[in-house]
Amino acid sequence: MTKLFSDDRVNTGRQIELDWARGFAVFFMILVHVKLELPGFPFSNLYSQVIEFAGSPLAAPVFMILLGAGIVYSKNNEPKKLAKHGLLLLVLHYALNFTAFGLPNLINLVQTGEAEYREAFFHHTFGVDILAFAGITFLFFALMLKLKMKSVHVVLAALALACLNYFLSWIMNTFWSGPAPGLFIRASEYSYFPFLSWIGYPVMGYIFGRHLIRCTDKNSFYKYLFAFSFLITLTFTLGSFKYDFDIWSMHFGPEEYYYQDFIEYILVGGICFTWISLLYAISKVKVLGFAGKILARWSRNVTVMYCAQWLIIGWFSIMYPSLFPENPLINFAIGIIVVILSDIAAVLYRKLTGRQVRLEIK
Repeated sequence: MTKLFSDDRVNTGRQIELDWARGFAVFFMILVHVKLELPGFPFSNLYSQVIEFAGSPLAAPVFMILLGAGIVYSKNNEPKKLAKHGLLLLVLHYALNFTAFGLPNLINLVQTGEAEYREAFFHHTFGVDILAFAGITFLFFALMLKLKMKSVHVVLAALALACLNYFLSWIMNTFWSGPAPGLFIRASEYSYFPFLSWIGYPVMGYIFGRHLIRCTDKNSFYKYLFAFSFLITLTFTLGSFKYDFDIWSMHFGPEEYYYQDFIEYILVGGICFTWISLLYAISKVKVLGFAGKILARWSRNVTVMYCAQWLIIGWFSIMYPSLFPENPLINFAIGIIVVILSDIAAVLYRKLTGRQVRLEIK
């Protein structure tokens, strides 16, 4: 019987199911950002719930899992290069914050003199989003690889950091909050992806990638992965009904979602790997065709599209808030327009520079 995993790297190159997962995550991310950020759209209905679910476990956690897997697959994963990439992402994060949100608030402050724009300028400019998280995560893996840590040690380090998150969250929220601690814990409502709350997902992706790249039989690998992850998801879902938990609001609510702990790691991780396994099955029957090529392009251009959509959403939400009536169909249409504009911006960026920038490196 052939071993499922080889001692050598045998499954190298781009993995189409991972590209599709990242491409879908880009699409869901933009739709949920449009729904959440543009004035006039705090509505609650079936569309809202579907978009918030797709834009929660199937967006940021998928990005983070694939970030970890991408480090395994990268040809440039030396500690020094990872650290440099992490620092560049941190710089890009604050530059984007200022350009997309700080600057329009500053313009409104100069024009009106209203204090709310001063506060908004500070909070949005120094808030913590996924680019900052990605930057710190690259620094984390640079240290792990520099110390030549084995997979089990990386997992133990992530578990220790997740435990530290409980303690520091209480200490810092009691005695010290602000932009600096917000990089590591949920120190304010503007700290969306603090490192200690979310590091579990890149580590999951790293372990997943270490096995995928040595996998000799992807069909069997994904069958086992699907069975295991789906069982976890189903168990949590049925358990929520049995014990009368509102699993939606507990784990995917606007506040709860940004503070991830061990329960979320298990539940959301199960959902993410179930989704990736399904995408692999879809890739085998080749039903996406042209749509699959678009998803792969979005995957390659994820960081440029991420920046472009925030520039569009940030400026319109702050400078032109009265343009947006509360209507799910209009909201969806605007989301599609932002996806298209972000895609065009990414294609133009690549043509003008001949480069691409990603949350992961190859």
